[in-house]
Amino acid sequence: MYWYLTGAVVCLAAALYRKRKALQEKKWYHVSCILAVGFLLAAVTAHLDGKEENRSEIARNQPGQGALEKEYFVDVPGELEDYPLRLEIAEKKLTKAQKMKCLEKAERELDTLIAGSNPSKDEVTESLYLPEYLQEGAVEATYQFSDYEIFHADGTLHQQPQKPTLVKITAELVCQGETCLYQFMVQALPREKSSQEKFAEKLTALVSAQNEAEDCSYVKLPDKLEGKEVVWRQRLVNRSLMMVFLAAVAAAGIFLREKEENRRKKAARERQMMIDYAGIVGKFSLLLGAGMNISLAWEKIALAYQKKREQGQIEKRYAYEEMLNTLYEIRDGVGELQAYENFGIRCQLSIYRRLSALIVQNVRKGAQGMQRLLEQEEWEAYEQRKAHARQMGEEAGTKLLLPMGIMLAIVLAILVIPAGMTLNI
Repeated sequence: MYWYLTGAVVCLAAALYRKRKALQEKKWYHVSCILAVGFLLAAVTAHLDGKEENRSEIARNQPGQGALEKEYFVDVPGELEDYPLRLEIAEKKLTKAQKMKCLEKAERELDTLIAGSNPSKDEVTESLYLPEYLQEGAVEATYQFSDYEIFHADGTLHQQPQKPTLVKITAELVCQGETCLYQFMVQALPREKSSQEKFAEKLTALVSAQNEAEDCSYVKLPDKLEGKEVVWRQRLVNRSLMMVFLAAVAAAGIFLREKEENRRKKAARERQMMIDYAGIVGKFSLLLGAGMNISLAWEKIALAYQKKREQGQIEKRYAYEEMLNTLYEIRDGVGELQAYENFGIRCQLSIYRRLSALIVQNVRKGAQGMQRLLEQEEWEAYEQRKAHARQMGEEAGTKLLLPMGIMLAIVLAILVIPAGMTLNI
């Protein structure tokens, strides 16, 4: 405990010192204050816990609070050393006179509680309140009724009596083994019905009378009663809000579906362009090695794709479509360098931006070694393509785990169920 107090004093001193410093050290002031509070709480806790050590007496719980459990470490020279021992201390036991007095108080307490929301025991029109425990738990109570047609066992009204009815209630009160029976009477009164309830009962009686009619396919609802016009409206479930909710859910579903569809299309486009990248770089390398310049090689690759596309030999390839768009830009008067830069921006992939940068550098500066750079880029592109193919294979294998698991469960069921049925036979 003293170590905790020392730590608290040190932290408080540090906090006061930091408080005099500039604002940039404010956080250290807060840290010191928090540590000081922690040390103070630790000291208080250690002091309170220390009171439990070397105790020779244990205070019992009051009657009704239940048994008390305590854990101790016992030291006995030559026998026990730090031996863990759990003790159960029973609640305080009362003398017989104290028990009888407690039961008398419980009877008086029950008299004040039993009426519940009713005006008194002699004017019962609502359910009774039957407490299971009295005198703060020291007394346990159980109840019996002389007429279970009026009251349920838990004190709720079974039905409203037609006339005032006296019901005897027997309460068995138990206090630490001492038992006494306390009997008293309650009077159940017919509840005064409102004018609306009375009028509704008359309507119900008119309709119920028609239930006795034979060979009648319909029940005629009365349109007048006591000279007053009666309008019948069937209660319908208001489903308009549900429709609005379903429409909102459907709209959100369409929005999310469109968003997911766009994401899938974008992923498919990027996957296809990554696959085609190695082929495009390989064609560039081959044509440049044959003596063509960048613009002629670009035009030949793009027009060859366009011809095959028009003949239906290949499907749409996004990378080649962007090359065609670049060719159209050059023919429309856009600068060649700008067109190649736009190509890299439209493709939205780092590998195509790198290719665009290489081409722009070759056109702008006539850099040497373009053939070697393209060959290196082609080799890296094929490595990326192999890694991508390996990843797609792993994803496909993962997707097959669930069907394979279902098939395994079916096979096991086919083998185990007949065997189990044979054993039962």
